[in-house]
Amino acid sequence: MTRILDSSFVLYMISRLSAPYHYATILITCCFLSCADEKGSKLSSNKTGFFETTRIDIEKVIPTLQQQVEALKGDSTTQTEIDWVKQAYQESQYHPFWIGKGGVEDYTAQLLRQIDSLKFDGIQMQAYQLDSLQHTIQKIQSEKLKDALSLATFEMKVTQSLMQATHDMVLGENFETSPNKDWKNKNDSNFHAVEYLRNALEKGEIKDVFSKLRPNHAWYSKFRNEYIKLQKLQTQGGWSQVNDVDDTLVNGYRSLQLQALRVRLQKEIGEPSDTNSDAWDENLSKSLQKFQFKHQIKATGILDSNTLKFLNKGIDEKLKTLALNMERMRWMRKDFAQPYIWVAVPKMELDYVENDSVQFNMRVVVGKKSRPTPSLDSKIENIVLSPPWTVPPTIMKEEIVPGIARRGGSYLARRGLKAYRGGRPVNPSMINSKNYKTFAISQAPGYRSSLGEVKFNMINPWAIYMHDTPHREDFVKSFRAYSSGCIRVHKPKQFAEFLLRDTVNYSYQKIDSICKKRSTIYIPFKRNVNVHIVYLTNALDSLGNVMYLKDVYGWDR
Repeated sequence: MTRILDSSFVLYMISRLSAPYHYATILITCCFLSCADEKGSKLSSNKTGFFETTRIDIEKVIPTLQQQVEALKGDSTTQTEIDWVKQAYQESQYHPFWIGKGGVEDYTAQLLRQIDSLKFDGIQMQAYQLDSLQHTIQKIQSEKLKDALSLATFEMKVTQSLMQATHDMVLGENFETSPNKDWKNKNDSNFHAVEYLRNALEKGEIKDVFSKLRPNHAWYSKFRNEYIKLQKLQTQGGWSQVNDVDDTLVNGYRSLQLQALRVRLQKEIGEPSDTNSDAWDENLSKSLQKFQFKHQIKATGILDSNTLKFLNKGIDEKLKTLALNMERMRWMRKDFAQPYIWVAVPKMELDYVENDSVQFNMRVVVGKKSRPTPSLDSKIENIVLSPPWTVPPTIMKEEIVPGIARRGGSYLARRGLKAYRGGRPVNPSMINSKNYKTFAISQAPGYRSSLGEVKFNMINPWAIYMHDTPHREDFVKSFRAYSSGCIRVHKPKQFAEFLLRDTVNYSYQKIDSICKKRSTIYIPFKRNVNVHIVYLTNALDSLGNVMYLKDVYGWDR
C-alpha cells in the first residue's frame, strides 16, 4: 500500500479508512473536541504555549484553515469520515487544535512523542512526517514561521499524522486479501471506547489513549517488549557470530568459541550467568536447550548445525518477524472475550484461556502445507461422542477418487469407508472424477475412525472443526502439520470433560463409556466459548517468553 503524504491534509488518509471502522475517526474527533474544550481541560489551549517566546495570531490562521477543511470532498466510502473531521473543526469554529496563541501546545508535543513510540510496535514511521513536524516546530519556536498558510499546513500535518497513527494501530498498516485467502480472522469493528477515550484525552492522558488503541492481548504486549529489548541490543552492537565447534562436546571441553557461545546466549535469553568460561558444562547445555525451545528446535542441548543457523540469525530478521506478527494481531479483533480457545497454528498447540490464565493446554495437529488450516474466529456449537465421518468434497476429489481409480472398491474397504447414493449403499467402482459429487462416502464411528471418538463442532462456513484422531503417534513429534485442514487434538476426552464440567453426568469415565458403545451422541454446548485459530510465527511459552516459530505455510513472505 503506497503511503503518500502531502499538505492537503487527510483526504488520502481518510480514503484508507473503510466504512465499518468509523470508530477510528470518532476517536480522532474526540481528540479534536477534547483539545477544543477550553474549560477545565488539561488539553485545552494553554495561554503560555509550549514555547513561551512565540506569539501567533490565531485569527489570521482561522480563515486559511477553514478553506482547507471546507475543500475536503469524499465519495460514498469516505464521506462519513470527512463529515466527522468537518464537524470537529466546525464545533471549534475552525480554531486550530495543535497550535495556540502561545505557540505549539504542550499536548501536541506529547502526541508526537506517542506517535514516535509506534516504532516499537514495528510500524513504519515514514508516513508520520515526524522529522518534518519537528523541524516546523523549531521554526515556530524561533518565530521564523508566522504566515497563516504555513501554520495551517502544520496544523493539517499533525492531524494527518494522528489519523495515520489511529488507522495503523486500530486496523493495521496494510491488509490485502489476495495473498491472504486463508486469513479469516476479523478485525473488531465494534470497538466502543469513545467515551473512555474522550475522558482520557480531557485529562491529558494521551499515552494511556495510545495504549488503549493496541490489541488487548498478552501476546501483543510481550511481542512489543521483546521488540524493544532487541532494538536496544542492536543499538549496543548486537551479537557476534558463533562458529562451528568441530570436536565432540563433552563436559570439560574448552574452546574460545564456547565463550563466544556463552556471550551470545546470555544476550538473548539471559543465560548462562558465567560468560567468561570457555568450557562446556551442564549449565551451558541447559542454556542451549532453552534457546532451542525458544526457536522451536528439538531441545537436545547439543550444538548441531540447525541450532548454529538460528544462533547466527541477525537481530534485524527477528525484528522483522516481531513486526509482522504485531501487524497480524492488529488485523484481528482488539479484545478477546473470555473464555476463549486459542489455537496457534505454527506453535501447534491449543490453550483454553479464562480469567487471564491458561487453564487447559494440549498439542494439536494442524493442516499440512497443501491444505492449510485457515485462521478464523468461531465458537463451539456442540460436542459429538462417537462421531461418524462423511468425506468432505476436497478430500473426495483429491484422495478418494484417485484411490478408487488405482485400487477399485478395495480402497474404501481397507479404510472402513462405504459409498452411498441417495442414501443407499452402492458399488464404489461406480465413482469417478466426473460423477463423484453425486455420491457420499462415510465412515462408521469408532476409535479407528478418521475423527476418532470425539468431535468439537464449530460454527464456520469452511467445515473446520476440532476432533480426535487414530494417529496418536503424531503428537509426540515436534512438527505436527499433517491434517487436511481441521484441528486434531491430543486429549479429546479430557478436553470434552473439561468443557462439560458444568454439565451433569459427563465425567471422563462417562464419556469413555459412551464412546465404547459407538453410538453417536450430540451434546449441546451451552457455554459461550469463542475459538480463535491464529497464524502467528511468534508465540509465548508457558512462562511468558517469546518464541520464534517455523513459518509452516510460508505466509511470512
